[in-house]
Amino acid sequence: MKSSYTLYEEAQILLAGVRLFQHREQRFPSLEELAEWIRFSVESVHHLCNRLEELGALERIRGAFDDRVCLKDPLRAESLRRAPDSPDIGEDVKHWKEEREKKLKEVEEIFADRREGKKKKAQFAAIEEKLRKGGKEERKSPLDDLFRKDLKD
Repeated sequence: MKSSYTLYEEAQILLAGVRLFQHREQRFPSLEELAEWIRFSVESVHHLCNRLEELGALERIRGAFDDRVCLKDPLRAESLRRAPDSPDIGEDVKHWKEEREKKLKEVEEIFADRREGKKKKAQFAAIEEKLRKGGKEERKSPLDDLFRKDLKD
């Protein structure tokens, strides 16, 4: 058994798996059943089904609890033979994670600079205000508001 297949070979295995499952079980396979049947990961099956659905080679029947797969026009998968081999799904995920980490770091740096600048300005303003008052903190008494209201009326 090969350790890695081309996209075309994986698609052919998946399509054959759908045919065999349908023949033996007399029903359409769910994506999880199909993954177990052809011994591919569930993520790979989802990826392949999306690609084959875009090509029109198979159709996904979406239900409330799972998706079922049925063949539509399997000959359309032959276009994958001529297509250049796409990168592995693992490479795509790795590339996506790297891009996401890069963007997160950029955003964190932007907000960290802003926060630190605002915090420092607020701290310096509070210190300056305390120095102007001579280091004494004047606290407002709740009773002052009550007596002032009585005097205004």
